[in-house]
This record gives sequence, structure tokens and C-alpha cells, in this order.
Amino acid sequence: MTKAYDAFLELIDEGNLSVVEKVIIPARAEKRALVPMEFGSGPLSEWLKTRTGSDSTLWSHQSKALGHIVEGDNVVVATGTASGKSLIFQLAAFHELLTSGGKTIVLYPLKALLADQAHRWREMAKELALPFGTVAEIHGQVLADERMDAVKSAKVILATPDAIHAWLMRQVSSPSIRELLCAVRYLVLDEAHAYESVFGSNVAYLVRRFLAARRRACRDKKINGPMQIIAATATILDAASHLEALTGWPFTAIGESEDGSPSHGRTLVHIEGPPSSGASEAILADICERIATKMDGGSFIAFHDSRQGVERVANSINDDQVLPYRSGYEARDRELIEKGLRSGTLKGVISTSALELGIDIASFSVGLNAGIPQSRKAFRQRLGRVGRAGPGIFGVVAPRHAFTSLGATFEEYYAGSVEPSHLYLDNRFIQFAQARCLLDESENLGSEVKEPPPGVSWPPSFPEIFKLAKTGVRRPKEYDFVAQLGADSPHWNYPLRQVGEANYALRRKSGNSEEIGNIALNQAIREAYPGATYFHFRKPMHVLEWRSTSFDRSIRVDDAKKAPPTKPMLRKTVNIGFGIDDVVSGRIMSKGSSLVAEVFLQVNESVEGYRIGSNIFLYKDLRQTNPSMSRKQRDFRTTGVVVKIDEDWFSGSGNQARTRALVANALTDLLKRERSVSPNDVDAASTHIAIYRNGAPHRATDTIVIYDSIYGGLRLTEPLFNELPHYIEKLVKASELAGDHAAVPHDVSSRLAAWASELEQGSPGPADELVPSAGELLIYSPGSVVSVLQNGVLFERTLIAPQMLPFGGNDILVYSYEAGNGSPGMIPHDQVQTTGQDWSFSFWNSKTGALRDAAADEAAF
Repeated sequence: MTKAYDAFLELIDEGNLSVVEKVIIPARAEKRALVPMEFGSGPLSEWLKTRTGSDSTLWSHQSKALGHIVEGDNVVVATGTASGKSLIFQLAAFHELLTSGGKTIVLYPLKALLADQAHRWREMAKELALPFGTVAEIHGQVLADERMDAVKSAKVILATPDAIHAWLMRQVSSPSIRELLCAVRYLVLDEAHAYESVFGSNVAYLVRRFLAARRRACRDKKINGPMQIIAATATILDAASHLEALTGWPFTAIGESEDGSPSHGRTLVHIEGPPSSGASEAILADICERIATKMDGGSFIAFHDSRQGVERVANSINDDQVLPYRSGYEARDRELIEKGLRSGTLKGVISTSALELGIDIASFSVGLNAGIPQSRKAFRQRLGRVGRAGPGIFGVVAPRHAFTSLGATFEEYYAGSVEPSHLYLDNRFIQFAQARCLLDESENLGSEVKEPPPGVSWPPSFPEIFKLAKTGVRRPKEYDFVAQLGADSPHWNYPLRQVGEANYALRRKSGNSEEIGNIALNQAIREAYPGATYFHFRKPMHVLEWRSTSFDRSIRVDDAKKAPPTKPMLRKTVNIGFGIDDVVSGRIMSKGSSLVAEVFLQVNESVEGYRIGSNIFLYKDLRQTNPSMSRKQRDFRTTGVVVKIDEDWFSGSGNQARTRALVANALTDLLKRERSVSPNDVDAASTHIAIYRNGAPHRATDTIVIYDSIYGGLRLTEPLFNELPHYIEKLVKASELAGDHAAVPHDVSSRLAAWASELEQGSPGPADELVPSAGELLIYSPGSVVSVLQNGVLFERTLIAPQMLPFGGNDILVYSYEAGNGSPGMIPHDQVQTTGQDWSFSFWNSKTGALRDAAADEAAF
């Protein structure tokens, strides 16, 4: 019998794969310690003796964690994969249930992980002779009446944060839910390192809202029961600080150095592969297909960071025993795959990060990754999926110089310290959405609150945004879109995993228009744009149209008879300024006219058309015969780091443009690798950048921008400003290690280092304002390309002419515009949204109709 492990080794031994570097991780012996007396002699003592033998010991880190829990501490266990972290909070939960009757809520970040762990909880409950229903689930696939049954009778509730947010917290006035809140003894956060970026920042507020609701419910019922939080996480940097930021409570950490669990030996290999996504996917598919053909036992898992990449690889393999797995599937599809993995009927799976967290499939002995994992944390988690029941091997398929080009060997990459999990709780749009939910909950609990409820550690900037979220309050225009998304159901309309993004249902055009999945706008313009070939569960589909009405926000698809691969033609434009209000907290350094600064900026991303092979299809042409083939876009304000170098080697439109692109991409890649930033959360631009002076945009040919591609920004790019010399030093080292294959040539990295060494702290003065003459108004020039917000979606329009219209006893400035259907439309001046850079200002005399260029002495972009 040829196991998957042996099949992969055969491919290497036969010379079919080129191994660049190999790292051996030796096996590790266990270390044990006595469990605390409360567990060794209490109601769980017999169960523990049966499990561990008569010595009543557990692995040393398990015993230590239980000791801190007994002492009343909030505990985070930050040890490696397969180190028995789940047993710690399972013992705590069942001990509490059997001794005091208290309840436990366990939050799992993914439904797949919850499903994997549910049978373990139920098996332990059965072994302890607890009644059926002791353990229950609350997530998107559990019916409402079953959820309420769980609230009323279950002692251990396994839930996703999404369901707690959208369902339970929406009904905190229910007597049964208030009783549950008061009965909760432990709140468990499994895989807590997954709570970062947008999702983590939202969950941080959800936890605080939960604590506030519990505090109010207990006060009303005159109950003062204690509660502790137990967390389990991968080995992240400073786990205690991360959990404190996530919950507002102090934590005791049990770290990797205290890990007493044994582990099997594993082998890491860097396999040479092509850099391009298409060719890289072909290599990954070929390796998986060869393993599947050779093996007759065990299984493998291959990771790809692209949802459509996963689909394309699985489609290329075309084997019903090798399936794709990603977010956006309906429950029935996910359950089919999960069941096949546990039963062993599948040989392998091609997955996004959706299966990297905590899934325990003993048969996984081989793991593969397309390209370098997005972070060391992700790498450790993916590596942790293999070699649980015996030796394992994990291969990274990437170009020969993929690691050295950014200043590290494969071994150094593995051995390096893991990154922190990044939270930014000051994102004003996340705060606004969470404040709307908190206000709704407070009203349901019968309290009129003027400020966030006391007794909870709210971020200092939150109270001000909380005031803006109240009904009837005058607030800045930038909150309008987020307010419209929330409408009167904030818990439903503000999902935890995104902020300020419209979400679309994927529906079949024909038949009963069944929903096959869902997709957020930022993904849709890259994967499901009009005319695209979109893969779903290995099946190609053709994207027919987008619908964005008040009652139907969907993307219509149908099965594709022919499925040529399509590539989106994306355009990014970035607008920046260096005024007092543009620079974040005065964070700017300069050298003459060159500078580096952390700024607020405006980004517009649009899909202009698509490619099939060498053929180009532009929407401006396609929509003439098919109105559904129209340009789609997203526009958002965010934060980023601007690098402006006014020197001959960097400034210009010749080779300098290539230099700027190389530097922008290299700094972005380094940030992702060093700081565990998701590839979808940051982006870079080296073209189509406009710097605003005197209110008008001007082309920048000496500037790059690395920015958060998230509505409102999470300041994920802040480290580039704080540690710019460190990142440039990495580029210099990479040029020494990889030579011509470095991300940035040595002469460029050396010049960068010299330039950065001369930067000094400095802040520009406020930008001059455009001041109209008497009788004039400052307007958008006729012909300006702007956007109009309709049903939460931006539509591009071209302004025709300004005019003054009487309204409510006053005259207001409005514009006529081309509506796109042959008829003109009208929009007030204050509802115009500037997206892209194809617009300018003019001075307009409404009496005479005279127009003059507001920046006649400047070259408008």
C-alpha cells in the first residue's frame, strides 16, 4: 500500500520535483505534570484516570493552564498545533457544569472548525454520562427554534461569532437569553489568533458588547456570578497583549516554551515552481494529481490563497476524490467535503485558509502550498494540519529565489518568530457599525444611553463615534454609506468579516434563481465581474449581470458551455494630500521635497473590462450592445504610507516607473510577510497617483503608496513608517542573497538606504484653499467623471452642466449628468462622490454662466 506520504517522497526521489531547500523538524518527547487537585480528585477524576492512566498527569502546559484557571485567571494558551489546547477548556467547562451548573460558550472562528470539534465535545459528554443536548450548536445552519432550545437547555454552546452577533445579540431582551448571559461561567475563544484585521476588530467590539449585556442582565436579576475568559491560539507574538486588546481583560499566557506535548517529525521542502499564478497552479495541480494516482491510503491537503485559484486547481485535476474547499459555499457543499475528509473517502482537498485552523484530520500526511504562505502564523497552522498521526511532509511550491529575494532563507523563514495578530480598534467605520449595534442592544435592554455602558474597557476614541451613531444626530458625510448599509437592522447588515462593503448573493439566472453562495464587493470586482468565467465547486459559470436594487443585491450566473479563463482589467487610482487633516497625527519625515508620511487617502478600484487570452473586452464597448456589461467599482477612504522621492533615479516616466513598481511591490510583500497581514488587506500603487494642491489633483511621477485596502483603514501599513530603515535593510540583504533575482536591484536598494538615512521629522503647512471671486461658486467642471451612490452602489456618471434650483426657500447647486440610459439625471453638489481622477474644479458665475479653470496655471490630471 502506497500512502500519500510515500507517494510524495517518490516524486522527489524520482527527480520529478526540484527541491531548493529542505528543513528537518525533529520529533519531540512529552513532558507531564500533575493536574490541579480540583481536577485530580473531583467529578472528572475517573474520566482523567481512564484517559491518562493512574498517575493523574497531563502534559505540563495543560496542567499549568488548569492551575491558573482554578485561581480565577483569564488564560490564553499559545502553544503549537496538536498540543491538546482544546482539552484544557473542555475540562474547565465540564468541571464547572458538574460542580456548579454554570454554562460555557465556546466561539470558533469558522464553521468548519466548529463542526470538526463538535463531535469531540459530544463524545466527552457521553463518556461523562451527561444527557443528550448538554452540548449544542449555534451557527448559520442551525434553525432559529433549535438555537433557542440551545439557549434554554444546553450547558455548553458551540457558536460562531457571526451567529452570536447577528442572532443572539439582536435578541438580548429575550428572558431566555438574559438568563443564559447570567449563567455563563466561561467564555472560550478558540484559535484566537484568527481574530485580527477587520474580523478581529469587529469581534473585539462584539466581546465588549456581550460583556456589557451580561453586566446589565446580571444587575437586573441581582446576580453577581464570576466569569472568566479562556483562549487558545497559535504561537503568536505576545499572546497576552493580543487577548487584552481583543477583550479588554487582563490575561495570563502559557507559551510555546512551556509546551509539554510530543510531536512527530516533519520535513519541510521548498519546491521550485514558476512565479505566475497560472503556471504555478498548473504545477500544484500536477503534483496533487500524481500523488492521488500513486496513493491508495492517507490523504493530502494543498493550500492556495485565491478562492478562484482553488477552484481552477481542483477543476484541472478533475478527480471526484480531490475537491475544492473555500468560503462562499452553501452549507450542503461544505458538509459534503468535511464528511469525506473525516471518513477517508477523499484522497485530498485543495483549500483556502478556510481549512487551516484547528481541523484535525489524522490522515493528512502531506501538505502543499502554492507560493509562500501569507504569514508565518498561516504557515505554522498549515504545517500543523499534517503529521498528526505519524511523520509528515510539507512542500512550498515557489520560485527558486522566493525566500532569498526578500532577505531570508527557507530555514530562516520557518525559524523566525511569528508575527503579532493585528487589531486596530480605532477604525471609525467599524466603530460606527458597532455603535449602531450597541445602541440597538441598549434600547432592547430598556436603557437610554448617552455614552457606552460602564464597566467595559472601550477604546478611548469610541465614545465620540458612539454619539455620531445615534438617530437624528448630524454627522460627517463620510458615514452616510455605512449608515445606509446598516439601515434599521445593524446586526444583520454589518457582518463581522467586512466593513463598509456591499455583499452580493450569487444566484443562477435560470430556473428558481437558487442562491449558490455569496461574495463581497471587493472580491466580486476581481472574481465575478460581468462577463467573467467564475468557478463554483469545480463547475465553470458565466457571470451575466449584477443587480443592485433595494430588494435584490445579487450577481446572476449560469452554467458555462464554454469556459475560457478570463482575467479582470483592474484600475486603481489614489488621491492624497499632505495638509494637516491628511497626515495621521503629524507622522511625516522629509528631505527637501521628498518625504515619507502616513496619511489618509482616497482609493478607487474599478474593473474596466477583461481579457480572454490576448483579446481585450472593454465595458465601454460591450455596454453599447449589452447594458449589463458595465464597469464596476469600489471607492473608499483609508490609511496608507506614501513614499515620495524627488530624485532622478526614482522620479520620471521611463525606467523610473519600473523602479517605483518594484519598490512598491517589494515593500508590500515584506509587510505581509513580516507583519502577518492578509494579502487581501493591503495593496500598493505606483501609477495613477494624484497629489492635491490648492484643491486640484496633480500627477505624481515620483511617488508610491502602500495602503490598507479596507474601508476606513486599519493602519496595517503603519510599520512601514515606523520601521522604514528595517524594511529597506531587508531589501539590501535580499539583493546580496539573491543577486539578480532580488525583489529590488542592489543599486536601487542602496539608494533607498542612503535616501532614508537623511530623512528628518517634519510636517508641511496647511494646503492653500481655492477661493472664488465675488459672485462665483467653486464647482466640479462640466465633463468631470464622478460617481453617484444608488442603493449603496457607486455608479459612474459624467457631469454635463451646473445649475441652481430652488429648494425649501433656498437655491441649491445641482448638476445634470448622463444617466447611462439615454436620459439625463440630476444630483445635488453635496452628493457628488469623487472617484478616480478624471475630474477638476472650475469657478462658475451662476448669473452670467461664465466658467474659468480653478487651476489654470496647473496641469490637471
